[in-house]
Amino acid sequence: MSDEKESQATMVVASSRFGDLTVPVNTLIEIPNGLIGFPKSTRFIMIDHKPPFSWLHSVDDPNLAFVVVDGFEFGASYDVKPPQGDKDCDFQEKDEYAILVVVTVRPDPRMTTANLKAPLFVNLKNRKGVQVIFDSPRFSTRYPLWAEEGEEGEAQGDLAATDKPDKADKK
Repeated sequence: MSDEKESQATMVVASSRFGDLTVPVNTLIEIPNGLIGFPKSTRFIMIDHKPPFSWLHSVDDPNLAFVVVDGFEFGASYDVKPPQGDKDCDFQEKDEYAILVVVTVRPDPRMTTANLKAPLFVNLKNRKGVQVIFDSPRFSTRYPLWAEEGEEGEAQGDLAATDKPDKADKK
């Protein structure tokens, strides 16, 4: 009976973007160490947006939300694994997990990028997550989501992109 009550329990999450949101308690994602630069925000919810995008919205800070995409959308060349035995998330070999990749949306949508170097892994068994930094030149913090005309293979097929400053960062 308590499982049934818990699955029906809801909570209100304040959001500066979306107003107050009523969400099931059992959809809460806990990230014990927070995200890079945001260690105090440890509880999040997912909000569906326009596919392939979602919002990862902080429960702790009504002003904090990240646009994310499913890391599995990047295909087999984005071969990253959760940290097995992580003390906070307790990832075991056979656990199902989600990979969330943070997106930086630019004023010019063609300049929108994804941070493949620091994905967030969420253990679907206990809904706990951890952000992992992969120290590999294979993964970029500014992977272009859309290729310029004539660059289709370079931007979409190969994850060997390097961190190159984009036009929005030049001053």
